[in-house]
Amino acid sequence: MAQQTFEDIPAYIRTAFTPQMREVVEHQLARRAGLASQASPPAEPVDPIALAARMREDYRDERSFWNVGGPQPFRTEDLHIRAAGVDVPVRIHRPSDSDSLPAIVYFHGGGFNVGDLDTHDRITRVLADVSGAAVVSVDYSLSPEAKFPQALHECAGVVAQLAVNGHSFGIDPDRLAVAGDSAGAMLSVATALLLRDDPQSVPELPAGAADRAFSSVRAMVLYYGGHGLADSASARLYGGFWDDMGPADLDQPDLSPFSGPEDRRSPYVDHLSADLSAPLPSAYIIGAELDPLADSTRAFGTLLAHHGHDVSWRIVPGVLHSFIHFGRMLDEANEVLAGGAAFVRSRFEAAAPQA
Repeated sequence: MAQQTFEDIPAYIRTAFTPQMREVVEHQLARRAGLASQASPPAEPVDPIALAARMREDYRDERSFWNVGGPQPFRTEDLHIRAAGVDVPVRIHRPSDSDSLPAIVYFHGGGFNVGDLDTHDRITRVLADVSGAAVVSVDYSLSPEAKFPQALHECAGVVAQLAVNGHSFGIDPDRLAVAGDSAGAMLSVATALLLRDDPQSVPELPAGAADRAFSSVRAMVLYYGGHGLADSASARLYGGFWDDMGPADLDQPDLSPFSGPEDRRSPYVDHLSADLSAPLPSAYIIGAELDPLADSTRAFGTLLAHHGHDVSWRIVPGVLHSFIHFGRMLDEANEVLAGGAAFVRSRFEAAAPQA
């Protein structure tokens, strides 16, 4: 099969790209063409675990280019936090020498199959630098090895541990935020909902967390997440080989984090079915115009505003899903990362103890 090129992208999509987004896409397609010329066909059949391992290796390699540069933190620590039966790897970027910083807990994207502490490192360094907060990046368990709700329980468990024991990590336990891109945005909302509605379901919940974890989360920063919209115009119009967001990419049963249809109906997956009238943290929500998930972002942002929540949301024109990775070339990536950091900083300042 011939390698697909920029000109194979539908005209209504490629002509909508910003000039910088086009540059990013051409870079990505050139990389892919180079790999295809060197690769030998994989042996068939490939079992799901081996396929996931291969996908993770390729994703790490591809993201390594985009992680070059960016701000450097005052200090970085790699450690583990016990949550949901797992010693979860975390990376803490500290932008200053303060012995007690508010913290953004970051859940990476990657469709629940790929991603780790390294693949999103520049994103988290930027957030730490601009917000002035520590960023705790969480390397939750991936599918297909881990099934729903394991990753969610780990994410909620890390937040709960910080809400109770934050001082032992040099973190203010009363000023936390959750943030993430794509699958990580989904996990951020789900974490807030779970800590609000059913914290006792989280395995190994630390003592005292049921009463205080949810109230410690002051903000959510959500980049192009899926919030449960099963079908929409954007889902029909966008996604393909150019961004790995085509129907075949999004529906791979062997790699799914879900065990069955009932998981997809959970309010922690279908956020549009959750009780959005009850309290939720302030929310900064960013979607991408040329993303199959754009309408899901619109629906979620609109509903939060309808219910009177403190929410700032918008759709960035001319960009694709995953665009916040591309700060080396794409101004919009740096703008919305700075916007999310500023949003969180203002909510942390509002929650700071009065002198």
